[in-house]
Amino acid sequence: MKGLRSLVLLAVFALLMVSGADAAGKHVSATLNPVNGSGISGTVELTALPHGAQIVVRAEGLTPGTQYVSLYYDNGTCELEPYSQEDVIGEYTGNAAGRAVASGKADDDLDEINSVSVRLKSDFSLQACAAVQH
Repeated sequence: MKGLRSLVLLAVFALLMVSGADAAGKHVSATLNPVNGSGISGTVELTALPHGAQIVVRAEGLTPGTQYVSLYYDNGTCELEPYSQEDVIGEYTGNAAGRAVASGKADDDLDEINSVSVRLKSDFSLQACAAVQH
């Protein structure tokens, strides 16, 4: 009876360890790096959902009053590829301090998202890119 109890406790402990490791793997952070001297930086937080991922972009160094858009990509360089409206995380405007936060849900799973961008809405030029390391 003691052996069975120990075996059950060991199995429960192993299950908890696997669940904890799985939960830890469901969140990824990435750093936004300026492109072409834009001065825009910040962070991107990605969280796995049952179907897709939640993405939060925190950008700074934006031009106040200027409109931006953020997208996610399956490539690691924010290289513009044919995209759909579902690839857009959000559209936003730099506040007086040059900051903004955008969030949105991606249809793709977390492990399929390899970069996130900040682009000018006016001409779609790349201003910052975060490579996502899984």
